[in-house]
Amino acid sequence: MLTHILKNLTRRKTRTLLTTAGIAIGVAMIVALGAMGEGLRTGYLTMFSGSGSDLTIMQKGAYDITISSVPEEVVQQVAQLPEIKAATGMLVGNVTAPGSPYFFVFGYDPASFAIERFKLVDGSPLGSTKTNGRSAREILVGKQAAESLKLKVGDALTLSGGTFRIVGIYETGSGFEDAAAVAALPDVQNLLQKKRQVGAVQIQLKDERQIDRVRERITKTFPTLNLSKSSQAADQQQVVTMIQGLAWGISLLAVVIGGIGMTNTVMMSVFERTREIGTLRALGWRRRRVLFMVLGESTLLGVVGGVIGCAIGAAVIGPLGQVPALSFLQGRLTGMLLVQGMFTAIVLGAAGGIYPAWWASKLLPIEALRYEGGAGTDSSLGMRHIRSSLLRSLWRRRTRTALTILGIAIGLASVVTLSGLTDGFMGQYSKLVSGGDADLTARQANASGIGYSTISDRAGRQIAMLPGVEDVSGAVMGIVQTEQMPFFIIMGYSPYETAIEHFKMAEGRLISGNREIMIGRPAAALLQVGVGDIIRLKDVGFRVVGIFETGVTWEEGSGIVSLRDAQALFGKPRQVTMLYINVDDPQQAESIRQTIQSAFPEIAVAPSSEFVESGPEMQSMNAMMWAISAMAILVGGIGMANTMFMSVFERTREIGTLRALGWRRRRVLWAVLKESFVLSMIGVLIGVAFSALLSFTLRLIPMWGEALVIILSTALLLQALIIALALGALGGMYPAWRASKLSPVEALRYE
Repeated sequence: MLTHILKNLTRRKTRTLLTTAGIAIGVAMIVALGAMGEGLRTGYLTMFSGSGSDLTIMQKGAYDITISSVPEEVVQQVAQLPEIKAATGMLVGNVTAPGSPYFFVFGYDPASFAIERFKLVDGSPLGSTKTNGRSAREILVGKQAAESLKLKVGDALTLSGGTFRIVGIYETGSGFEDAAAVAALPDVQNLLQKKRQVGAVQIQLKDERQIDRVRERITKTFPTLNLSKSSQAADQQQVVTMIQGLAWGISLLAVVIGGIGMTNTVMMSVFERTREIGTLRALGWRRRRVLFMVLGESTLLGVVGGVIGCAIGAAVIGPLGQVPALSFLQGRLTGMLLVQGMFTAIVLGAAGGIYPAWWASKLLPIEALRYEGGAGTDSSLGMRHIRSSLLRSLWRRRTRTALTILGIAIGLASVVTLSGLTDGFMGQYSKLVSGGDADLTARQANASGIGYSTISDRAGRQIAMLPGVEDVSGAVMGIVQTEQMPFFIIMGYSPYETAIEHFKMAEGRLISGNREIMIGRPAAALLQVGVGDIIRLKDVGFRVVGIFETGVTWEEGSGIVSLRDAQALFGKPRQVTMLYINVDDPQQAESIRQTIQSAFPEIAVAPSSEFVESGPEMQSMNAMMWAISAMAILVGGIGMANTMFMSVFERTREIGTLRALGWRRRRVLWAVLKESFVLSMIGVLIGVAFSALLSFTLRLIPMWGEALVIILSTALLLQALIIALALGALGGMYPAWRASKLSPVEALRYE
């Protein structure tokens, strides 16, 4: 049986190669993206426990350490406890660096135990240089970051918020930390505008056996803070979970498309060998033996594709980590990832061969031996046949056509759905952060995201005094965790500024002071609260004073508190995330925008309708969509090429007959290409229909359904059409060229 399996796989080398490539791409994405997610999780684990700390304190309700805010005095209070050996504060932030929109900076006390693991490979430690009796603004850069950004000791590193002089290059062995930078805690506090705050407190115990008693004591002393073992803190970071989920989602998409290609290939192989299978059955092969032979072929294809995919995935981890924009996602290849990749490939091979193997095993010897397949001729061949050859070819192998269209449809549906979701996401997000009817919206220049934007509220007062400015409202935006809503958006507005008038109350009233909250109706229903109830955010109680409706889904899924309360919740004293600016004459808005931009270079100002499009979030989302589109084109193109190759092989004698009847090579080439384009067009129509159906289904999800809007814009449909044409050209070009090169004599001899 093994001889038959190897013979069948090598008989059609092109088909085997293309099928293996489709599986390999899916497995490679599992390995590469999984390694990046694992690298991020390991990096967070090293960050919390690699220094030798036993316990970590963070702000309760913070979904990630980069937005956690703990008063710095907590460090000293904890350090004075008799069971504590040492306590130190750490601050982590996400900033922009030249060529890198996402760059992590760590702030530590240069004399603390936590910084000891940053081993210098070049330069000097922090604080070694004195200027006018004090330390200069110094920074250490990880070896990976130095290589990626082409930095060396003595260079100046400009980050969003300040410029530092590189005094050393370090290495920890953690890709996440080695792609970042370290500075003294006060310098990072100034950089991130978090005065007298830390993101976490790391604690070393004198006796680890006292850990439970210490946890109980600290929890009672600081009820608004979250205390956990340092080894468990990484698993509580929602950002890690989100990125791992995204990586697996993209990998799953590639695997599904590759699996459909596997089924298609094995089915075509069985059709092609129908008479051979009939002969084997006539010679005494039992159905089970035929079934295992076909399953063996598909499983072996999966194994080969898995091995190649694991090798490719492992090979691209390093180069991906060198991309500045992805430097914080340093991949970590584990044996479990390789096992998962191989297991997926084997399962794909077996699953792809189940139906073709069953179909082959059910063939009766007499029926199989009578089968003519594509090698035979058609006595009705004539002009009518020539005109209908395209439809006839597609209909002849309905299973092959259906599987090919399904693979294309899934790929294009994924592109359309994700792109449509992105457009809907950004539309809702734009409405959320644009301040209702504001003419202009401002954020911190070069901030790596709106969540990291920090503007002094003094700047808002100064802008309000400029000629032509009617009023300015500040806002703070952040996310907290609750039992019912792991991502609960909280917006902070001043009760006395114009922006809050955007919220139309359905019940109750607008907030008028601190410790009050108004909630969108869907969020109130999910949280099961009403006017007069108390809701706790980061262990702080707020009384619900109103239920609002704005027609903006994301706003209606959020809560509104006073500006001062939001500043306290998110550690932004006397700071805002955004400024909403109204002008006296909307026609002068652009002129006023330029004036503000010139006077306040640390602030980025844009028309409210264009605010989100100008930010890094949109750029990142677009980059991700283009990457997914490229993957769909590549994997779908491989499947298309495989199908068209089999179609050409199957119809070799037919093509020879057409050539003998006078068809020119160009006509044969166009006939095959046209078949490829028709398959792509049908695939895109089904893909768009699926996206529309999915959009309708998502809207049925309580509260979040309206936020998951898939916008099927004209531009998006045009993009899908272009991708479909690219798939048709990519998959059909070489098979069409090969068909056009067949000579009539050789083709007619083909068996």
